[in-house]
Amino acid sequence: MRATVSRDEALRLLKLEHQETRDLIAKLTDDEMIIPNTVRRHMYSDQNCSFKDLLAHLVCYEAYSVEAIEDWKIKAKHWAIDAMKDPIGGRDIHYNGILDRRSISLQEQIDEYNTVADKFEQILSDMTDDEWREEAFYPVDESTDLGGMIEDIMVVGPRPMYRHLPVHVPNADAYTASLRITK
Repeated sequence: MRATVSRDEALRLLKLEHQETRDLIAKLTDDEMIIPNTVRRHMYSDQNCSFKDLLAHLVCYEAYSVEAIEDWKIKAKHWAIDAMKDPIGGRDIHYNGILDRRSISLQEQIDEYNTVADKFEQILSDMTDDEWREEAFYPVDESTDLGGMIEDIMVVGPRPMYRHLPVHVPNADAYTASLRITK
């Protein structure tokens, strides 16, 4: 697929995503971030996700996007490109992004989120518009450019363009209040 937004618009939306996520992190206490089963919207019914789990979920798609961009630059096709096009592969990424990070501490999860978010923004900021529109070097069924490849990983329905947090937490104030009611 070809990118449906410009690189500048993708970067603007990604920065908004990161700021809203960081604002929510700042509102929550450490104890609130690890309460299980507080993030249920657009998760699988067998998941009992905490906010920490949600951060793991959010960061995995961005980490794979960063890796895929780095691979693109050396003409290597990242495995997540095909996995995201397969229902089972997409589901596995969803589950494993959380499971792979379950054992790390809350602070390590926050640190990873910030590191990956900053790196992703920097990569998009440093990228030229010509690079954003560069055609895929691997065989594709439809015309695909770098921006489109990133969208294939980052913008899976029902996600709005480069905005993943609102899919799971549409109202940060209501989410925060719900955590404080359960105390």
